[in-house]
Amino acid sequence: MDNLSVIFIGTGEFGVPILEAMTKANIRIPFVVTGTDKLAGRGLKQIASPIKQVALMNKLIVHQPARIVEVKQKLIQEKPDFLLVVSYGEIIKKDILEIPRFGSINIHASLLPKYRGASPIQETILEGDLETGITWILMDEKMDEGDIIAQRNLPIDPMDTNVTLSEKLAQLAAEVTPRILIDFAKTHLSIPQDNMSASFCRKISKEDGRIDFSHETAEEIVRKVKAYNPWPGAFFILNGKRIKIIQASVDEQKIGSGEITIVDRKILAVGTQKGTILIAKLQPESKREMTAEEFLRGQKEIPKRVG
Repeated sequence: MDNLSVIFIGTGEFGVPILEAMTKANIRIPFVVTGTDKLAGRGLKQIASPIKQVALMNKLIVHQPARIVEVKQKLIQEKPDFLLVVSYGEIIKKDILEIPRFGSINIHASLLPKYRGASPIQETILEGDLETGITWILMDEKMDEGDIIAQRNLPIDPMDTNVTLSEKLAQLAAEVTPRILIDFAKTHLSIPQDNMSASFCRKISKEDGRIDFSHETAEEIVRKVKAYNPWPGAFFILNGKRIKIIQASVDEQKIGSGEITIVDRKILAVGTQKGTILIAKLQPESKREMTAEEFLRGQKEIPKRVG
C-alpha cells in the first residue's frame, strides 16, 4: 500500500530521526503534533521541541496543543491511516486513538513486555542487560500494553550510556518504521503481549541520581553514571558541594565505603559496598565538566571521606 497518511505525534529528541525517515519515505504527513515551546536559558527564551524544529525544516504543518484533545477535530477531518506516537509525554484517550483507519502505533524503546513505562533505556542500563530493542505496538488506553506489531533487537555495548543507546535505538527505529507501517496496513498482523512477563520502570526524579557508597556496589554505581547521563546525573556530595560523575570505571581494590584515595594524582577513587569506583571525569556544582586530574589540581585538600 503506497502513500499512507500518517499524523506524527511526538516531542522528544528520540523521535527526530524517525520523523526524518518518514519525510523521506513514500508517506504523507498531513501535520505534526508536538509539545508547546518551553522557556529556557538565562534569557528565558522560547525553545521549540526537537520535533517541531525538524518538522519546520521539512516544511510540515505543526500543531502545539496544550492537550491533544484540542486537535481532535483536525484529526477527524484528516482521517489519517495512522497516528504514530513517539516520546510525546501525554496519555492519549481511546476516542482519539480510534480515529485513524488502521490504528494508533507507539514506538517503545524496549522489548515489551519488558520495561513498560517512562524510562526503559535508563532501566536496561541500570539492570546491566546485554540486549535491548524497539517495539511497535497498537496503542490502547493502558500504559504500553497494546498488541505487538513488530520488534527489533539491539546488543548493548559495555560503554553505552543513556545518550549513546538512545541514539542507536532511535536510528534503528528510523531505518524500519516506514516499512513496518506499510506492511501492517496490508496484513493487520499483531500479537498480544504476555502480561504475566511484564516488568515496569518509573519516571525518574532528580534525587534518583544520588549515590549511596555504603549500600551500592561499584558496578551498580557505574551503571547509574551511564544510565543517568545527562540527566539527572549520578552525583555525590564533597565539601558540601554536589559532584556529578561523568565517567567512571570499576576497580577491585578494597577500601572502605565512602573513603577517598587519589590514584597517580589524576584519578579519584572512592570505596563502595563492594569494589571501588575510579572517577576519570566529573562536573563540580556550577562548573564545567573536567577530568579528575584537573579537579584535583584545583583542590587544596581532599577529604578522606565523601559527605
